[in-house]
Amino acid sequence: MSTGYEATERSSLLGRDLPRPNGVVQDHPIFLRVCHAPWGFINQTTLVVIRGLILIYLTILAPMLLNYKLYKRQDGDSPLRIAFQFSTISFILLWLYHLLTFCWSYTHLYHPDIDEEHNTWKSALLRKMSPPEQTITSRNRFYFSLYYTVSHIFAFMNTFIFWAFVVPKGHGELPKERQRGGGNDAGILEAGNILGYGWFEPFCVLNLWGYTSLLALFEIMFLNSIKRQIPVHAHIIGLVFLLCAYLGWAAFGKLFIGRAPYFWLDPETVRYRELMFGYCALFVALGPAFFAVMYGLIGLREKLAENYGSPSQDTTPDGSQQGDQE
Repeated sequence: MSTGYEATERSSLLGRDLPRPNGVVQDHPIFLRVCHAPWGFINQTTLVVIRGLILIYLTILAPMLLNYKLYKRQDGDSPLRIAFQFSTISFILLWLYHLLTFCWSYTHLYHPDIDEEHNTWKSALLRKMSPPEQTITSRNRFYFSLYYTVSHIFAFMNTFIFWAFVVPKGHGELPKERQRGGGNDAGILEAGNILGYGWFEPFCVLNLWGYTSLLALFEIMFLNSIKRQIPVHAHIIGLVFLLCAYLGWAAFGKLFIGRAPYFWLDPETVRYRELMFGYCALFVALGPAFFAVMYGLIGLREKLAENYGSPSQDTTPDGSQQGDQE
């Protein structure tokens, strides 16, 4: 257990800030801020229920989306292509985020004090499910803040790229009649009617490239008290690095299975290599752009919560972010 001046992550999120050894006020750690909504009408019990329902929904949704992706494969496509698709990676990141936050919110509410001496399987499981207990100098706060940022920006980017670029180019995986012959495995929406081909395909399309972004927006605005990211430059560098890493992963997928996850990553589809590099640069540039959007949304939520939110969600006098400044 934490002693002295160590910040105990499993303690209640009170209206007071924690003191640092040098007398500077320390903000609540990010691990606790995901366990408390900024709004008075969403108490801890309600938050745990909401997080549980979201996790159940995403968990049930996962095999349905996998079945949809397998069903939409073009003849000769390897099932492994799914592992290289940006929509798959963004969904997994979001699912893992909600698994973590549900576990932390549940144990923070119902099991705030776990006996470290108990060696039963239940105690061990609850300790694993609990918010991390860290000292104020731990970098785990930054790593989770980066993960929170990346998982939500990837969801926004996945939706934007699909509806603003992929679909207008005729490569969107929209519900369609059976192809009369070959063609791209994504196909084109015929007659412009997304609801005219049964419920399953439209349901999967809207969940893969629509509802996940709405869920990310709902999380940012209503379900946590995480403050704006600092240091900003470190988050942007980490985000850009991970986007470049995805491009490398996609290139490996092209070499390994012979198909690129996006048409603009396929040199056989894009005539000019310079144009393909331009697409890649635009893809990476979308990361900082959506970081600015997310940063603004968090700032808006902070301002609204300050005026209309829960009275316990106080900000620190120096405006620091979840105790990360050193």
